[in-house]
Amino acid sequence: DMRGRKTDVIIETPAGSRIKYAWDPQANRFRAKKVLPLGMSFPFDFGFIPGTRAPDGDPLDALVVADAPLAVGAIVECRLLGVFRVAMSEKGGSKLVENDRLVAVPVDTIRGARWRDLADLGGELLAEIGDFFQSYVEREGRRFVHRGRKKGVVIVAMPPGERHGLGVAMLTDILADAGYAVLN
Repeated sequence: DMRGRKTDVIIETPAGSRIKYAWDPQANRFRAKKVLPLGMSFPFDFGFIPGTRAPDGDPLDALVVADAPLAVGAIVECRLLGVFRVAMSEKGGSKLVENDRLVAVPVDTIRGARWRDLADLGGELLAEIGDFFQSYVEREGRRFVHRGRKKGVVIVAMPPGERHGLGVAMLTDILADAGYAVLN
């Protein structure tokens, strides 16, 4: 049961944006990374969970289903609803890398106050979210494989040097208590 479990998500790209922003740790600021094609925009806020690392080397990605667009750089307390299990290739590459997308809702929300897992979003909205992820990747000439949705399974691989940070330890506890499988 995830009720009452929280984790911070840092917003990189607000809902409705055609510009994809990304955190640049070397510059210690956000950069405009790319422009989405005309007619395409992020359906919800997109960001990452600080202090984590996914198999692609970046922090874990999170799509935040908020009541209104959040600002670039905003830190929002969220409740995790589940995960879209995906793998994708680099542009021009053939090797697939796991790059799951966590789906979350702000703790302070009107629309999602009763949402506790992905099923609460409804089949139509979940299909649209999956279609967005797929078309976003494939329009860049990369391969995309949707491996399913899970409301209670995500594997978090944390680098040894980062396992003991407060944020990572807290996230590990949150995910484990919520029934997720966490690999250290």
